Amino acid sequence: MAAITSQPLSQQEIDRLRPVYHTVLEKGQSFIRTVPGHVTLPLGFEKFKRPIKNWQVRNDDVYVLTFPRTGTTWTQELVWLLHNDCNFEEAKTVALDRRFPFLDWNVHLEFAVEDWSQFAINFSEQGDYLKTVEEMPSPRFIKSHFHFCLLPDDLLEKSKAVICLRNPKDTVVSFYHHQKLMKVCGYTGDFPTYFDLFMDNLIVYSSYFEYVKEAWQQRHHPNVCLLFFEDMKKDLASSVKKVARFFGKDVGDEMVEALVDHLSFKQMRNNPAVNKEERRKLGLLTGEGSLLRKGEIGGWKSYFTDEMNRRMDEAIEKHFKPIGLEFQYE
Repeated sequence: MAAITSQPLSQQEIDRLRPVYHTVLEKGQSFIRTVPGHVTLPLGFEKFKRPIKNWQVRNDDVYVLTFPRTGTTWTQELVWLLHNDCNFEEAKTVALDRRFPFLDWNVHLEFAVEDWSQFAINFSEQGDYLKTVEEMPSPRFIKSHFHFCLLPDDLLEKSKAVICLRNPKDTVVSFYHHQKLMKVCGYTGDFPTYFDLFMDNLIVYSSYFEYVKEAWQQRHHPNVCLLFFEDMKKDLASSVKKVARFFGKDVGDEMVEALVDHLSFKQMRNNPAVNKEERRKLGLLTGEGSLLRKGEIGGWKSYFTDEMNRRMDEAIEKHFKPIGLEFQYE
């Protein structure tokens, strides 16, 4: 197992981030870039990199692995329901954060929230969110946005993972709005600034392109089910059946129809258990917006200038054409 180290961002990079992350940087927090992977993450990752890399994977663990804003919540809800006899009542009343916790949370809470103990204690009497996830009874359902190189080496050998990918144009727009919504992110800039940071690998979890290429390499692994946000949007029933087959779950047409209804964007957005309303009550969200925003394909057209589109298309050509990966953009 290779040791994970990190490098500080350059002063020039910090100077670019300061105007739009000033509340975070003024607290003495910062960002680092990991080795391996060159992943941009909050400084808080330093404290948790070993516990996460050395995470004890169980054979019956189930993981949802995604880059942020690429269908994570959607995929989590589908996976959890398939493993819990389609218990729609519990899925509407018990927060998804409790049913399907976030392996990365400590990194972000350490980063930007002055007193995050309220959130941690709300999920754990010990006040240690990571330890609470570690001690959950089997089977555990866990999500993460970390690149594969930062996760346990044996994760895919011992457990099953569902990966969901989304086209980069809609991803950057959705991630921008998410960063504006989440107080733990502290982003205060506009979309053109955010787009530049995204393209220059200066947002949290970047590089998006490297993440997607790592995930694409795993598409034939027997313990991986690869989904696309755009496929789910256009034919959700087929994606439901694909995930059910992957886990060996027998679901008839009637249950598939019920799952499609529950997982529709309208139903998901009106479901406080998946829309993270508990986080709003704890003061982790701003007063504007919703975690589930629009769920569109092609929404990027309302944000991109011609120059942005040209720059993104060049990156798509560079990173995805050589590996035969194509996305739908409308």
